[in-house]
Amino acid sequence: MEITPQEIISTVQTFPVSVQEEIVETLQKNLEKTISSAPNEDAIEQILLAKGLISEIPPRSTDNEEETFAPVEVDGKPLSETILEERE
Repeated sequence: MEITPQEIISTVQTFPVSVQEEIVETLQKNLEKTISSAPNEDAIEQILLAKGLISEIPPRSTDNEEETFAPVEVDGKPLSETILEERE
């Protein structure tokens, strides 16, 4: 038999406030520990590389690269219109 979160909450609400505070504090610490141990982007990229799902780790873009980006002007109607027409 599986206990639902609502059943747990209902049960905890019957406890004295001091016990409820202790439960909240323990849950917050556990959540912080879980969040801090989650792999970061670099670790995920290393895992993907090790498993052969990617062949190389792409270089990170810098803020400077983002500032110099300029969209390319093209003649004719927008590409999105062409795509929609082809779908019909």
